[in-house]
Amino acid sequence: MEIRPEDIDNHLSRGLSQLYVIWGDEPLAMLEAEDAIRATALKQGYERTVFTVQGRFDWSVIFGHADNFSLFAQQKLVEIRIPSGKPGVDGSAALGKYSENLPDDTVTVISLPGLEWKQTKSKWFESLSRTGTVIQSRDIPLEQMPTWIGRRLARNNQQASREALEFLANRLEGNLLAARQEIDKLSLLLPTGKLELANIEQAVTDVSRFEAADLQDAMMRGDSGRCARILDSLKQEGEAVPKIMWQISATLRLLYKLKSALKQGQPMAAAFKANRIWDKRQSLVQSALKRVSDARLESALKDASKIDRQAKGLEGGDPWDEMLRLTLNLSLKN
Repeated sequence: MEIRPEDIDNHLSRGLSQLYVIWGDEPLAMLEAEDAIRATALKQGYERTVFTVQGRFDWSVIFGHADNFSLFAQQKLVEIRIPSGKPGVDGSAALGKYSENLPDDTVTVISLPGLEWKQTKSKWFESLSRTGTVIQSRDIPLEQMPTWIGRRLARNNQQASREALEFLANRLEGNLLAARQEIDKLSLLLPTGKLELANIEQAVTDVSRFEAADLQDAMMRGDSGRCARILDSLKQEGEAVPKIMWQISATLRLLYKLKSALKQGQPMAAAFKANRIWDKRQSLVQSALKRVSDARLESALKDASKIDRQAKGLEGGDPWDEMLRLTLNLSLKN
């Protein structure tokens, strides 16, 4: 059975499942689902233990523990975290066997990161999905953010106009953890009821926090507006130009390598595999390959070398202006 993260409270009101599989790319939805299950189990007297699977892991420790958790604890909450999303050969077999014979009086929560399509079709994941309750945490598209924020405000008995909701969505840039913090702040600073845009603008701070790595996706998408916002945010935060240029240059080199491989007759699937571009990013990279011409890519590589010299003081000019120009040029269609 699969349920949406927002339906977890309704699900728990009907009782706990023996097995939960929580996975995905969006951390807030995962955290809140785990918290809700944990709170319900602890309230009912379950005794909790947590295992984090890393490196060469002895899986018998977990499942032996589930069978012999405590002579005095009749109800057990076992949380299994697999940060890599790859349980390995032994783990795959152990999870499949465990899911077919779940112990009584035990609630098991297995947490996984975002998985590739092939991983969701593996025997161990399909076995867990058949017997457990699956909760997938998905990123919320930016166009859906105003509605999401509106629902969260309603929990605090607050409402806002569409304009105010869009203002918040633009400021938060899809960061749900930051959005929750900002919404909680509004509940403390402003009264219940309808919130005015002017009051929201005064209450919130710019919580859009970008990393240099965010530029890679924005450049691949050809999103010039986002490139400009990210660069401005990084500049205001005092980020070092060389760190940003490392990400920009890595993106340019990747596109150059892929274009070269395709020209030599290598199939795109093989080129993606050789450069470790997995399912989730392939469409993004493929669109960039179609959009960016060879001439523009060669020009961008030359510009990157110039910016590197500027950052080292070997050439005049403002490297921030040049980085902006580079990313904007790369965003243009052929």
